[in-house]
Amino acid sequence: MTPPKKNKDDLKRSLKSYAKYSSLGFQMGALIFMGAYGGKWLDAQQRFEKPWFTLVGTLGGMGLGLYLFLRGIKSDQDD
Repeated sequence: MTPPKKNKDDLKRSLKSYAKYSSLGFQMGALIFMGAYGGKWLDAQQRFEKPWFTLVGTLGGMGLGLYLFLRGIKSDQDD
């Protein structure tokens, strides 16, 4: 028994979904990194004892990344 062949449209759709979700993951990681790095830089400039800007930047990057990730998934479901 031979496995059913996928047509080209199914393959293109699969690759497009893979690329979209991969880019959403990279985008989320980049936002977290930029928030943490920017917060660390601000903490060094202000010379605080505790890393408040690093904490706020990291959490802000996580929140924005999660928002954009969920919005991207929702827009894919709407199509």
